[in-house]
Amino acid sequence: MENEEGMNHLWIQLLQDEKTQPQKSEIQIRLPKGIYRSNNLNGFVENEREHIVVDAPDQDVIVEIFTQDAIQCGEMTIVVSLLTAETTVSQEISIQIVEEDEMDRVEIDEQVVERIKELRNTAPPYDAGTDIISIRPRILEKRDNEFSYLEKKYRVDY
Repeated sequence: MENEEGMNHLWIQLLQDEKTQPQKSEIQIRLPKGIYRSNNLNGFVENEREHIVVDAPDQDVIVEIFTQDAIQCGEMTIVVSLLTAETTVSQEISIQIVEEDEMDRVEIDEQVVERIKELRNTAPPYDAGTDIISIRPRILEKRDNEFSYLEKKYRVDY
């Protein structure tokens, strides 16, 4: 991840053990100083403690992480914890912070890129409690065709 105005994605996959009963759980993400995160891209509810609430097993969560100001380069650790009524499971994830000119040596996980594209192409689920409407903008292209030549030749401007 780039040290200044860098952006990356954190993909958290939750896999349910067949022996345990599905239960409501929360995901807590602790980031190093200088790294921030946006709300999850999957549309899961986030509570007042900024934990992501997951109510079904075998789901995944994608979170955008970013830097706003220049931070020190090197290896940093993100701690992701899954909190349930019975247990807490934590996993440490190492992330390499580099200068902009070193970004060409950073490895890009194509699986994560494809998953983010899938999320971007799906419409958000309808929620009767919100007034948010998602509308895709039209893309206008300027084209030259046979009529534009005639319009230029015979146009009369007053």
